[in-house]
Amino acid sequence: MERELWRLLVDGAGSAAWNMAVDEAILEAVASGEQPPTLRLYRWEPPAVSIGYFQEMAEAVNEAACRREGVEVVRRPTGGRAVFHDQELTYSVALPPGHPVAAGGILDSYRRLSLGLQEGLRRLGVQAELATPPAAGRGPGASACFDSASRHELEWAGRKLVGSAQTRRASGALLQHGSILLRFDPLRAAMFLSPDPATAGQLARVLAARAAGLEEAAGRPVSWEEAARAVAEGLAVALGIRWAPGGLSPGEQRRAGELVAGRYGTDAWNRHRPGRVRAGVSP
Repeated sequence: MERELWRLLVDGAGSAAWNMAVDEAILEAVASGEQPPTLRLYRWEPPAVSIGYFQEMAEAVNEAACRREGVEVVRRPTGGRAVFHDQELTYSVALPPGHPVAAGGILDSYRRLSLGLQEGLRRLGVQAELATPPAAGRGPGASACFDSASRHELEWAGRKLVGSAQTRRASGALLQHGSILLRFDPLRAAMFLSPDPATAGQLARVLAARAAGLEEAAGRPVSWEEAARAVAEGLAVALGIRWAPGGLSPGEQRRAGELVAGRYGTDAWNRHRPGRVRAGVSP
């Protein structure tokens, strides 16, 4: 049987608002059937903090430190907790309603996609494991994504390597995106993810103990390009698909521009916690 054809977008660096707008524009195009299932691989320039859809910015971000260091802040369309995006590979997967990878609940689709990411990391020489965290609540740094792994996220030596979040439209269309750390500087991350500067040192120690980058896990430098190839290959093998390299359509580019102007580039979106009008959380 012929393997399903997905679109592969190996994208460049973008601003925080642009990156989130493009992910949503792709989701809309895939949901409507205008585009096939899509994997987008990208990076952030300048560095940024993204907060989860339901988070309060004041409780998740040190805004003064972000302004001082030129770090952008954006609210994601997905749930989950705050992430500092710097030396990383970011992936996003958009699936249409009724797609088999999205079947079942959030945890089911998380596991299917994580198995693909796991295969990609294996190709880099990293033996990552799917997390099965205890039911106990999170401790210090609970507003930061990389302070602990959610079920089916990927860990190495008990430390988190990949942080992901998901949203589903009422139609059943799915967007999941996540950060794969290439190199990890817990002190720098804590500077921006600790709303109270007095607790930044404590958060840095928590992050150092609970998260790791690919460079440490592989025992060598891993470039963005090498990681992107490995992730695409791993997902293709695990999901039984093949890639059609492509780019954004004119309609997606236009829609992304509208979403920057009307949503992701605005204080009205980024600073004010939305009402619970859409489903979508990280488990």
